[in-house]
Amino acid sequence: MSEREAQLCVLEVGGEHYVVDLKRVEEILPVQPLTPVPKAPAFLEGVVKLRGEVVPVVDVRRRLGVQPAAVATPGPRVRRRERMVVCRLGRRRVGFLVDAVTKVLRVDRAALQPAPLSVRPGHRPHVLGVVGEPGALKLMLDLLSLVTEDA
Repeated sequence: MSEREAQLCVLEVGGEHYVVDLKRVEEILPVQPLTPVPKAPAFLEGVVKLRGEVVPVVDVRRRLGVQPAAVATPGPRVRRRERMVVCRLGRRRVGFLVDAVTKVLRVDRAALQPAPLSVRPGHRPHVLGVVGEPGALKLMLDLLSLVTEDA
């Protein structure tokens, strides 16, 4: 891979496709049993212990205000393709619940366009940019804004 290329992990959230920089992704796991955190922000699904480290887990669907994709198997919160994407944000690891992880894209960095979104004053957007062809655009998520309470 050249320095002009970026590798992006494609995530499905509520029937839409989003991307995150693959450099931030440490691992992709089936959803683990979570421990709820009292009085935590609504988007914090809970915490999980991974290899001795307590990791907060954010429900990306809830954070973006979208409904989960259709349930693939019967039962509460049991979805065959649902995944926890563990990412590194500075010194912290954070898990992100998504409906599915579908593939890795290689794109020319020049193809990444800034997000054409207007934002309410005092709020951070959850989208950094856009990549893809017309009719198949994917939004690049700002992982830091997903874990920031005032975003």
